[in-house]
Amino acid sequence: MVKSDGFVMGRRVALRVLGGMATGLGVGASVQAQTTGRGGLGSSALQAVGRLFSRPQGNLLIVGGGDTPLSVQQRFVALAGGPENARIAVLPMASSQSDEEAQEVVRDLEGLGARAQVVEIRPADVNSTTVAQTLEKFSGFWFSGGDQSRLSSLLVGTRALQTIEARYQAGAVVGGTSAGASVMSRLMLTGKWRTPRNSDEEEQVNIARGMKELAPGFGFFKGAIVDQHFMHRARYNRLISAVLDHPQLIGVGIDEETALLVRADGQWEVLGNYYVKIFDARRAQIVDDRGPMAKAADIRMHVLPEGGLFDPRRRRVEFQEVNIP
Repeated sequence: MVKSDGFVMGRRVALRVLGGMATGLGVGASVQAQTTGRGGLGSSALQAVGRLFSRPQGNLLIVGGGDTPLSVQQRFVALAGGPENARIAVLPMASSQSDEEAQEVVRDLEGLGARAQVVEIRPADVNSTTVAQTLEKFSGFWFSGGDQSRLSSLLVGTRALQTIEARYQAGAVVGGTSAGASVMSRLMLTGKWRTPRNSDEEEQVNIARGMKELAPGFGFFKGAIVDQHFMHRARYNRLISAVLDHPQLIGVGIDEETALLVRADGQWEVLGNYYVKIFDARRAQIVDDRGPMAKAADIRMHVLPEGGLFDPRRRRVEFQEVNIP
């Protein structure tokens, strides 16, 4: 029997509640199946449900594309254990022609004292024990650029991704650039627009609800949705449209040569050369009158340069002091 707030639930009811919580919060059908079996919660199901309510001990470091600044690479190596201790897997599967970029990343990381290697996971191996055991040895994981849909379709729901998530929960750093940044959230932008309803809409690239196609991402970056190459490709419209569709998610637009570090303490820190823009509609007024144009009020926008901090729980921003001689 399970007691909760003065009530007593039978085992079957308790398991059904936990299974529903796991499904509603995005753990997946496999966990739900394990919670409803006669034997009760299996160990993997308990671990998955536990992860919903725990803060990861690791860090996320996601780059908006372009050249990754040296200072960002150094921070990544430090978070992975520092020179001599960092063991980093470079995962190139977002691109069909990824060898050259991946090898360049390996050389850069090795130049900073890390031990790095390319780990290409093929579709036939995403659930293999050998791949899982290989991934368990790394203290850092770097996803190269390309097409985020390739990463999502290959890894979401697999043992390989579950292993990387477990390492992240235990303290490893997970990072990526461009597509490797977009895929970190639970819902990710694919870059595709929905089919226009009429000729007038076809002529416009406007802010409207339901305009952007979203797909499942890795789910490491809780409570956010990410867009990259943000200033260079003028992606305000598509990120704001996604936030209007999902106001519980904070929109994060990362410029090229810029990174957002999602720290283990829950703070978001900006690194690199340009800006991270944050769109927070969690307390906004959004009008859903089915009209052709979006209507919203009181969306908060923050523009954070290097050193800027954002606390998503308290909705507070801090800026690094700059001493001008």
